Amino acid sequence: MKPTIIHIVQHLKPGGIENFALEFQRAASQFYDVHVISLERCSFQQIKGKYHEHAHNIHVLDKKPGWQPKLVSKLTELFNQLDPLYVHTHHIGPLVYGGTAAKLAGVECIIHTEHDAWHLNKQKRRLLQEMCLKMIKPVFVADANFVAEQVKRLMPAVEPFVIPNGIDAEKFAPAGENKAELLAAAGLPTNLRYIGCAARLEPVKAHHVLIQAMQTLPKDIGLLLAGDGSIKGKLQALVKKLGLSQRVFFLGHVDDMQSFYQLLDVFCLSSNNEGLPLAPLEAQACNVPVVLTDVGGCREALCQQSGQLVEPNNPQKLSAALWRLLSEKIDIAPRDFVKRERSIKNMISRYIALTQPSLREKL
Repeated sequence: MKPTIIHIVQHLKPGGIENFALEFQRAASQFYDVHVISLERCSFQQIKGKYHEHAHNIHVLDKKPGWQPKLVSKLTELFNQLDPLYVHTHHIGPLVYGGTAAKLAGVECIIHTEHDAWHLNKQKRRLLQEMCLKMIKPVFVADANFVAEQVKRLMPAVEPFVIPNGIDAEKFAPAGENKAELLAAAGLPTNLRYIGCAARLEPVKAHHVLIQAMQTLPKDIGLLLAGDGSIKGKLQALVKKLGLSQRVFFLGHVDDMQSFYQLLDVFCLSSNNEGLPLAPLEAQACNVPVVLTDVGGCREALCQQSGQLVEPNNPQKLSAALWRLLSEKIDIAPRDFVKRERSIKNMISRYIALTQPSLREKL
């Protein structure tokens, strides 16, 4: 019988934390029975389809706004049934509910991962987290050195382990087919080379900077935007205003991200804030070089021999970096960096090691 691991997230809307938990579930399934619990109800038919083999281990609760103590009881009962090797919480809500329930259920190991510590700048959030850490005493992990430094600055008593996010380089791999055939199959013009971005269409991702950067790139360069969000209409209006409608394509939510990356010549995130993003790692595993803004943990997600970092909110510098990668031959394969330093198998092994106090000292 396989040991059980439980991940708890706030919701299962598309995003980095949710993707982390679901990919962990898929990648670890050969050796572990991994359950993912979402505190909030949301439509997850797409997720259910994508992860259909493990859908029976995805639990969606119905948390409403505000404090709901009954949720702790429900989680405690579930933990008693599943008897997990460890419970893994992500962000403050799952720590409060899942961590408390795990304590009540007598779970021996609780792990909490911070993916981005920006929320700790708010004193109320920070005090709540400090109280939870004292009561629950989880093994505390940061998914990037940048996040660990933020945590230690805001909560000096905390000494996080650093375990960088990893991705599955067997799942994300370069295309074996002719790229023109892939573009034609996707219904896209085959006479363009493509920059791609996979991110929520929200202000923090600064898509407008990437769209502005497109103005100064040659007309045979297109842009593919994967993702949905609240500012889609504004971004579409900007594209029309700048006369880029024949070169910028809004693809909406994309299920098959591997196929998306295989269409690209360069991947780009123009964000104003990030933790350690997964999308650039997935793109690099497909041997696509990346341009990232130098924010958050992006530096740790970049193969620096093949990619470039630029300052945020600077369309001119972003355009120059993109053109360099599009016009120069790069001999370094970014895929090698991912396989060597950002493997999901290595990440999972390090998390499992945290369940054994004797092994923690070696991390």
